[in-house]
Amino acid sequence: MFVVVNVDDLGLHPAVRRAVEDLAGLSRVTSSTLLVNGPDAKAAARLSGPIGVGVHLNILRGRPESPAREIPGLVRADGLFLGDYTALFKRYLSRAFSITDVEREWTRQVERAFELGVAPTHLDSEKHIHVWPGLFEAASRVAARFGIGWVRRPVERVELARFDKGALRARILTTFALLHQLPGAAGVAHPHSVFGVADQGAELLPSRLAEYMKRVRPDVLEVVCHPGAPVDTDGPLPPEYGPMRIAGQWVAERDALAAKGWGGVLKEAGALLVHYGQLDPSTRTPRP
Repeated sequence: MFVVVNVDDLGLHPAVRRAVEDLAGLSRVTSSTLLVNGPDAKAAARLSGPIGVGVHLNILRGRPESPAREIPGLVRADGLFLGDYTALFKRYLSRAFSITDVEREWTRQVERAFELGVAPTHLDSEKHIHVWPGLFEAASRVAARFGIGWVRRPVERVELARFDKGALRARILTTFALLHQLPGAAGVAHPHSVFGVADQGAELLPSRLAEYMKRVRPDVLEVVCHPGAPVDTDGPLPPEYGPMRIAGQWVAERDALAAKGWGGVLKEAGALLVHYGQLDPSTRTPRP
């Protein structure tokens, strides 16, 4: 079993970069995805060490990489993304923008990652929007175009007895993800499943991961997480990114991931910590 522990939102804020560096030093995090239009993106792209860096595809927050005139259905009058998930989903349902518009913007975001010096190991997206019908295929095409071997498919198999908010969130995303027939684009693979959608914040516990691995038995598992390490001198999140609940769980997830127990859980499961760049998508095993 191979486990990728991935931090989303790298580039959003220095607190996220700090947490990635700290947790990588503890061998708890192996991977992160860069929000290329984030205010901390340039600094975050210079991360050193054995961390795989992918691209956190984004059509929800901040300023797009494309001119607004080329993607009018994705932006407000001021040229920024909508910053509101519900408003974006309504535009998606009304076909105010096309799949081609999204693919064009995501292509430019990957190009921007290369400009920043990042050779992306994988793709995922802000709020998992890439699993909306039609967009998963677009993300896979973008990955194939750039030789990126992995795209997150957020299938999290929660217990039937769970009816909490986290379980509901995981079931909705899993339903979207399972709508897509596999295999997708040539040369692009997807993890068997993920962990961390249903159990977030202080609930991101090694004991829950242990139970999950025993029940699901994935060959490639991605742990999705959002830790942050803020300090008093940090500024606030940029207002153009819209309201974000994620900063409220930064410290809880940083502390949960830094706690004892993860190494023992992985060893007992026979799991090897890796990042996507170390796995061959065609064989789903380590590269030579």
